[in-house]
Amino acid sequence: MLKIQTLSSGSAGNITYIGSSSTHILVDAGLPLSMILKLMNQAHIDPHSINAIVITHEHSDHLKGVADFVTHYNIPIYCHQQSVKILKRSLKLPPHYFIETESTFEIGDITVNSFTVPHDSQFCLGYTFQQDNATVGIATDIGQMTDTILSNLAACQIVVLESNHDIQKLTANPKYPDWLKRRILGNRGHLSNIDCGRAIAKLYQANVSQVILAHLSEKNNTPTLAYQTVKQYLQTQNIIEGKDIFIDVALQSQIGNCYCIE
Repeated sequence: MLKIQTLSSGSAGNITYIGSSSTHILVDAGLPLSMILKLMNQAHIDPHSINAIVITHEHSDHLKGVADFVTHYNIPIYCHQQSVKILKRSLKLPPHYFIETESTFEIGDITVNSFTVPHDSQFCLGYTFQQDNATVGIATDIGQMTDTILSNLAACQIVVLESNHDIQKLTANPKYPDWLKRRILGNRGHLSNIDCGRAIAKLYQANVSQVILAHLSEKNNTPTLAYQTVKQYLQTQNIIEGKDIFIDVALQSQIGNCYCIE
């Protein structure tokens, strides 16, 4: 049995829970500790049950609450060997909090596999989590979809996938300077709604059954716009949302639905 639930997702902070009956993991902790605990309480997740945190990258919306959480609950951070120096420098924690890993490692009864994603951080990862026949995946902060990302997510039943912005809404936003627009639209920026839809069409062919749209921009997207753009693109590929594949949207301001794979 494997559970996945987004607790917060978006430009202001990201945190996702992954759990089996005996192992409990947080992916990122990009909110203040008090907010993390409030969201975990709403999701009926005991913070004392968390065994570890894994981190996608060092940007503050993924890292903000990590140091406080791991020191308060005395749990480790599992770090890829290429990111451990970056995270030690960013988090300023004693070395014993870090467990250096290769691309595939075990946390309790969950097998964790990491893979690189293109983003303008020093080292950015996506993850899959497997327990028996159940596999879920997370891939956000993606400048462009790659074969590496798709091949890793193809093994999953449920995928949390970035649908950051609507291209027209972003380019027309007068409050975003041109350099920031170029950064977001670039190959190491963020994945747009339409590119997310294209990726989901490919994941459907690999039998992914549920996708949760994540890391939505509060300024250049809306949950309805992300959902409708993806749904309409899938229709052009003769893929019917709600029948062939199911689409949910993770929100910044509230916990998401909890999904369980037996």
